[in-house]
Amino acid sequence: MEKLNTFLFTATILVSQSSFASEDELKTGEQLYKTNCAVCHGGSGDYKSTKRVAPPIAAVRMHYINTYSDKDSFIQAITEWVEKPEESNTLMKGAIRKFNIMPQLAVPTEDSEKIAAYIFEGNIEKPKGFEAHIKEKHGKNFGNPDKNH
Repeated sequence: MEKLNTFLFTATILVSQSSFASEDELKTGEQLYKTNCAVCHGGSGDYKSTKRVAPPIAAVRMHYINTYSDKDSFIQAITEWVEKPEESNTLMKGAIRKFNIMPQLAVPTEDSEKIAAYIFEGNIEKPKGFEAHIKEKHGKNFGNPDKNH
């Protein structure tokens, strides 16, 4: 019985530590996002603002999660896009028509992966009018890979 209690205690500690590491990684990804991406993709303001220079990150998230619903493929797709943005590889043709192609950024792959993990799991701000735009242009279940749209 003592061995079982020791095992359960050790397992609990390991699980707790891994969730803390995950929280730390999410915070790191959020900070990297704010430093490298938010100036163009930030969620504040109105969705249709003429001051916007790129689609809000909430829109990027929805488009990518609709195609790449698991975390690993989502991170890989975002990271590949950041490393080599090309019109032929976009999931957001309308955004390219409106904003042009995203410039290639000098962001290390490891940082891009952390940013992508934050985009996938983080609390992403949605600009005013975003939900209405999504429903109008894409249907009510767009960005929810568990539902048909």
